[in-house]
This record gives sequence, C-alpha cells and structure tokens, in this order.
Amino acid sequence: MTITVREAAAALEELGTLRRTREDHSAKIIDRVRELLGRELPPDLEEFYRQRIARLGDFDAIFPHWNPRVGWKPMATQVTELAHVNAVPLFNDGCGNLFGLDLLSRSTAPAVYFFDHEVGFEKPEYAAGSALGPFLLLLSQHDQAIQEGRAPGWELTVDPDIDKCPRAPPIWLAD
Repeated sequence: MTITVREAAAALEELGTLRRTREDHSAKIIDRVRELLGRELPPDLEEFYRQRIARLGDFDAIFPHWNPRVGWKPMATQVTELAHVNAVPLFNDGCGNLFGLDLLSRSTAPAVYFFDHEVGFEKPEYAAGSALGPFLLLLSQHDQAIQEGRAPGWELTVDPDIDKCPRAPPIWLAD
C-alpha cells in the first residue's frame, strides 16, 4: 500500500517538518500549471498543490505564486523548467538541483526524480520516490540520513518500490 500525498503531508505536518502556504490558491495554481504545461496533470500533482505545501525541511516547494493584488509573481524556478524532460519541478535543493515529478508515466501516481543543474537538467539522475507520497517522506529524512550515515538502500524501508522506477535507478545504484 502506497502512502498518499495527503497522508504524507498530514504526517509531516504533525512532525513539524512541513510548512503550508497561508492562503489556499490551489485551484488557481492547478489551472495555471495545466495552462503552462498544456496538459492535464496527474492526480498526485493536483493533490500536492491542494495540500498547499510551501516547504519541507530545508527544501522549498516550487509552484506558481498568486497574489490577488498583482497577479502571478515571477519565480526563480518556473514549473516549466523541466518540461523538456517531461517532468514538473516540485522542490529545489538549495544548490540549483530539482526534484521533479515524471510526466511521461501513465500512472496516476508517477515517480519523482532528481535532476542535476550541472548537466542542464537533461535527464533524471536518480529515482527519489516511486510516487509523490513516499517521496515526501523520503525527502523529510534526507539530511538526517546523511548525518546518520545510513547504509545505501535505506530508502527501501520507506518506499519499497523506489528501485522499480522506469526512468532512473535509485541513488545507491546511480552512476
């Protein structure tokens, strides 16, 4: 059983690692992203926007920002940043790299991948989650796992399907 975006967000909010936006502009954001990408969005992505996730630990969420007085605010990273590789950015890592949701998949719960800015986001470098819900749980443990020196493959305890993502292997198997 895969954890949903809603379940992951609720659990992470309870732990104090997830911060939400103050106002709910999710309907406008979903319409805007649909318009910018020129396609329907996977249900998991729509749920991500409905959950109003602004930040998870040290990772800032990427989504269009609506201001009722001035309209859409320009962002450093646009939701179209990964369109050339059929993905939509979800979070930046603070170093220019992006975590993006796969748009090639026909699955209602597509995988999340890590994209490296040093190679121009030309392809997913590694699988970061088999779906958006498990990815949120993994991302919340990212820094702690590094500090603790967890063994390669620890991610399987949170996301048992991470090694089955079609576009890239999990981090411990990536080149």
